Amino acid sequence: MVRHCQEEKPYEACGLLSGRGNSAQTIWRMENVLKRPDAFAMSTRQIQKVLNKMAMRGENLVGIYHSHPTAPPVPSTEDIAYAHYTEAAYLIVSLSSPQPALGCYRIWGARAFPRPFRLE
Repeated sequence: MVRHCQEEKPYEACGLLSGRGNSAQTIWRMENVLKRPDAFAMSTRQIQKVLNKMAMRGENLVGIYHSHPTAPPVPSTEDIAYAHYTEAAYLIVSLSSPQPALGCYRIWGARAFPRPFRLE
């Protein structure tokens, strides 16, 4: 996930995470159709294809990630406004420092709530 974000810099990278329960086991790199350093969007066609592949593997959507090339790992107003999968964790990889930083959130309504996570 972090490597994908670094490879897409200076643009925001984005992707989906699938697994069983609350554990992410598969990373799905997605295309940022906006190709911008301050925003991302995924095509609904690509999302649907990946959701179908997840189902075929017996996995479900557990997370959505994207990068902030120059900002901290905190959801922006736009990130919150466009968060439509309330059951998923939202992960943000900040590349604003030499060492990437990661934030994880649940987004309900117009609020983001920090969520604990563990990388393995």
